[in-house]
Amino acid sequence: MTAYREARAEDLPAICVLGEGVHAIHHEAWPHIFAAPGDPLRHAQHWRKTIGVEDGTTYVAECDEGLVGFVTVNIVDERSSLLQPNAYGRVGSLSVAPTHRGRGIGRELMDLAERWIRGRGVQDVRLNVWAFNEAALRLYEELGYEVRTRQLGKRLLP
Repeated sequence: MTAYREARAEDLPAICVLGEGVHAIHHEAWPHIFAAPGDPLRHAQHWRKTIGVEDGTTYVAECDEGLVGFVTVNIVDERSSLLQPNAYGRVGSLSVAPTHRGRGIGRELMDLAERWIRGRGVQDVRLNVWAFNEAALRLYEELGYEVRTRQLGKRLLP
C-alpha cells in the first residue's frame, strides 16, 4: 500500500536518492549538459527549496520500503508588460523509483500537485520536460498536458 503526504526535512536524503535516478537519465541522454551521477546528497540544497516553504511543497509516496516517489511544486507569480498578469503552478520534478513505476504513483503525485495549486486559487500549471524523456512525455500527455512552447538549443563546438 502506498501512502502520500507532504515531505518533511527528514525525507531529504531519500528525496536526494530518488532525484539522482532522474538526474542519471538526463546525464545519459545529454552528458554535455547534465553533470555525471555522484553522491546524491550533493543536490540537497536543490531539493530543499520546496520543503516546508510557503510558496511551494514536495509530496512523497511512501510504502513499506520507504520513499518511492516525489513531486516538487511551487507558485510562480509572473509579471511582464508583454503578458497578462498571472500566477501559475510549476511542477519542478517528478520521480518514481524504477521498481514502483507503472503503479499509478506518478499520476497520484501529479494529482496532489494540481490540487495543491488549485487550493491556492491558481488555475494554470506548467512544467518542462526534455524531448528525450519519452516516458515522462507520455505520462504528461495522458494527464492532459499540451505543448505550449518549444525551446530550441544548439551546441556550439570550438
